Amino acid sequence: MMNSGTKLLRYVQLLDSALPIGGFSHSFGLEAYTHDGTVRNTAQLKQFIRSQLHSSLVRIDGLAIKGVYQAIQQQDAALLALYDKRVHAQRSPREMRESGHKMGKRLLKLARSLYPWMDFALIDEAIREYGAYCGITTIHGYINYQLEIGLDEAVTGHLYTSVNAYVNSALRLLPIGQTEAQMLIQKLLDDIEAEWALIRENDPVDMHSFGIAQEIYAMRHETLPARLFMS
Repeated sequence: MMNSGTKLLRYVQLLDSALPIGGFSHSFGLEAYTHDGTVRNTAQLKQFIRSQLHSSLVRIDGLAIKGVYQAIQQQDAALLALYDKRVHAQRSPREMRESGHKMGKRLLKLARSLYPWMDFALIDEAIREYGAYCGITTIHGYINYQLEIGLDEAVTGHLYTSVNAYVNSALRLLPIGQTEAQMLIQKLLDDIEAEWALIRENDPVDMHSFGIAQEIYAMRHETLPARLFMS
């Protein structure tokens, strides 16, 4: 068993926005919203992030992490790969699929260095035998399970990193300051908890998204006249 204090610190490190997996280079569709003028201020940014939590993030990523936990508990590499592929397939915009894949691979590589004691046999089998993509959601869940982080904490932690990524992107796209950004993140913590509570008991096979507007904006991103971000 891992020391509780050490476990918490390892978990906090995993949630750090400075983790070198390339997240800073992606806006996940937000840049297209700001370019279009749909998101221009903090109030609109808050509404945008809340809509992503409700329509997509918690229903795909949250349930996917739950599925990853179940697959590891059953030592089922095929099931692990299945949930990973389903997350990948439900990211309709090509840029978002590629960003999730790239960050997942970087996180897995980093984890092998940070946690040499960790058991990567199941994820390696899922990749080798069943063609898992190693998306960021899957790898985040896999590492959290190995760190003995509870499911609720793993999901809400992952959702927190998504919210933090949006806000950090907004700092480069909108006229908002650091204090305002941190206050926004604080306000969204309750939304993270509430959205996960709504679907926590759902079966992972029910993962889905109805964030159609975000997908369309994300698809438009690659044709913007000028871009700060890769996606």
